This record gives sequence, C-alpha cells and structure tokens, in this order.
Amino acid sequence: MTWVLVGLLAVGAALTAGRCGAPPVGVVDTQRVLNESVKALQYQKQLDDREKQMVAELSAIATQVGAPELSARRARDLTELGQMKRDLEGQLAQQLSKVAGEIAREGQLKAVLVKGPVWFGGLDITQQVIDRLK
Repeated sequence: MTWVLVGLLAVGAALTAGRCGAPPVGVVDTQRVLNESVKALQYQKQLDDREKQMVAELSAIATQVGAPELSARRARDLTELGQMKRDLEGQLAQQLSKVAGEIAREGQLKAVLVKGPVWFGGLDITQQVIDRLK
C-alpha cells in the first residue's frame, strides 16, 4: 500500500513538474455558448421565426389544398428548416472556432478543448467567447 502511494505521488509530481511554465489549456463550454451568446440566440430566433411563418402559411392553405399536397408542403418546409438549422450551426461553429482561436493566441494557450470530463483542469474561456459572439 505504501509503495502504491509513493508511486502515485511520484507520478503526480512528474506531471506537475512537466507542466511548470507550460502554456495553459483553454476550455470552452459549448452548451453555455449556445444558451448565452448573443449570436447563438439570434440564430435560434431566426429559426423560430421561420418555423412560425411556415406554420402560419400551412394553416392558411390547409383548407384550400388536399391532404397529399399539404403533406408534401409540410415535408418541403421541414427540409428547408433542417437545412437552415445546419447552415446556422455551421456559421456559429466557424465563428466560435475563430473567436476561440483569437483568445487562445492572445492568452498564449497551448490548446482549446470542448468542456467535458478531464483529469486536469484548464483555463475556462467560455465567457470570453460568449462576450465576443455578438
């Protein structure tokens, strides 16, 4: 048991010594960025507004067209909405990557990781990313 403790302490000391002076690692909580950044909320509002518009258009023509045509229109609308969502997610991912890269360079971070379970902590740059995604 004593040797196990000594071994663990030695490994911990080696890892700590190896990190002295090394640039820190940044961490971004993407879920928080999605929930709090102005840009992500703007994109979500665009999606919500388009979906409401589609629902209103479908309701307006529901009594004027047959069921097959209404189903086809609904399917087209869902496809369009899905494509719009993918496009906006892609734009947000590019912007997030750009901003995280800028923050990493400014803070001389070695790397930026997506927040998740990790053994060693990193510098959380989530708020800085949110602030810049306006």
